[in-house]
Amino acid sequence: MGKLQTITMTPGTGVPKDTAVRLTQAFLHRHGSGLDDLLRRFPSLHGLTFRRAIEACFAPSETALELAMALDEAVDTLLSLQGQNCHPLPVDDGRRLQIDAGLRWYAARLHDLARAARSM
Repeated sequence: MGKLQTITMTPGTGVPKDTAVRLTQAFLHRHGSGLDDLLRRFPSLHGLTFRRAIEACFAPSETALELAMALDEAVDTLLSLQGQNCHPLPVDDGRRLQIDAGLRWYAARLHDLARAARSM
């Protein structure tokens, strides 16, 4: 037999509490290393610091709305990096457009998570 777990529903939405946190954690678990790798090209921003700012909203004292605001800020940060000077890695030779496309992809996914957090 597995462990029993009580699922607390959020009043008004009927969505299990902490769903936004679980979705964001799952995204960072799957794609966080790729995000860190992408951010290594920008000396003004450190990937671990970027992720820790989001992960700080996983604390039980934080709300889904606070997580949504942190994710929105992360989206703004990623989009502001488009076209900025970066230190490309050897594999990036002539592929600046792919770096910008990667920034937009991560920004879109984080935007989706922020929108989901607001609805929970």
